[in-house]
Amino acid sequence: MTSTKTRRGVLHGLATATALALLAALPVTQSARAADAALIAAAEKEGQIVVYGDPFTVPLLLKAFSAKYPKIKVTSATGDGWQIYNRFVAENAANRPLMDVMYQAEDTVITAKTSGYLANFTSSEAGSLTKLGLPAGGGYVRGNGNLIMFAYNHEAMAKKPLPKDWTDYINPPAEWEGLGAMSNPGSSSATFATVAALYQTFGAEKGGAILKGFRSAKGELNPSMGVMATKLQTGERPLDFFNITTAVSGIIAKGAPVTMAVPASGGVAQFNAIGISAKAPNPNAARLLADFALTAEMQTVFSEAGVYPVRTGVASPKGLPVLTEVKLMDLDLEKALKDRETILNWWATSTGFSYR
Repeated sequence: MTSTKTRRGVLHGLATATALALLAALPVTQSARAADAALIAAAEKEGQIVVYGDPFTVPLLLKAFSAKYPKIKVTSATGDGWQIYNRFVAENAANRPLMDVMYQAEDTVITAKTSGYLANFTSSEAGSLTKLGLPAGGGYVRGNGNLIMFAYNHEAMAKKPLPKDWTDYINPPAEWEGLGAMSNPGSSSATFATVAALYQTFGAEKGGAILKGFRSAKGELNPSMGVMATKLQTGERPLDFFNITTAVSGIIAKGAPVTMAVPASGGVAQFNAIGISAKAPNPNAARLLADFALTAEMQTVFSEAGVYPVRTGVASPKGLPVLTEVKLMDLDLEKALKDRETILNWWATSTGFSYR
């Protein structure tokens, strides 16, 4: 058994060395193919990869990746973004790095990057991404997008006024009393992105008036956007202050009487991002997976599952507006993370809810 493993190792090494040696002599298109072959050979030599991240998109990604690269064993851990992030940090602090790739909410990836936990990564697929796929600061890429906007049960709201813009909540009509819901920005990355966009777009005073108006109409705090979507569908809380396409598109596809609408001032784009650990035990497999996530093949899988692709030429999910054509509020997420405590305390003061 030892001689077999040694022989396999030699063959993998020869394949990698041969592919790398060909690069300089080949035209650009052939060179790219040779680079792919070299990366695949190096990744298969490592033979495994550990991925942490989003419980919805990561299983989709790993299923497709494993089918394409069966020689690479995949291990994953999924869950709440900040819990996963804290696990990653604890492993690094103990000098026991396990994770190779982080694929989850962008705020956690930015935090990992600014804390020095991620390798500087530029994907070979970068030239095929939309402008929304490439963050201004670099160092990581976005893997897929979501759109946050108004959502309401159009049967329950049929005879009631509907919000057209965020500012409609400053003086909410009496008919909205007891109908609204929102989630906690202290635990939800998508909610934090939305609240931060309101803070940055409207300022503390006007944005605070919007939040106070929501609360004055007896809006309630729900533990997640998924819970909000359930209450939206049943009509228990038929007027979400906002919700996310990944939580709502599925129930709409199944016939729920729910409509999503972009506010006049703009919706909020929220992304899952891809980061490679600076101490990745399997850096080649990590790079191969990160690049694979951005291929037309995988981006199409994402779109068919109801999440927005970030690659040009791949259609948006059926029944949803095209993300690159939607009016969006400006959001500097990196700045918002620096102001995180200020924004969360502003939200808590304005709504009377606790984020802790």
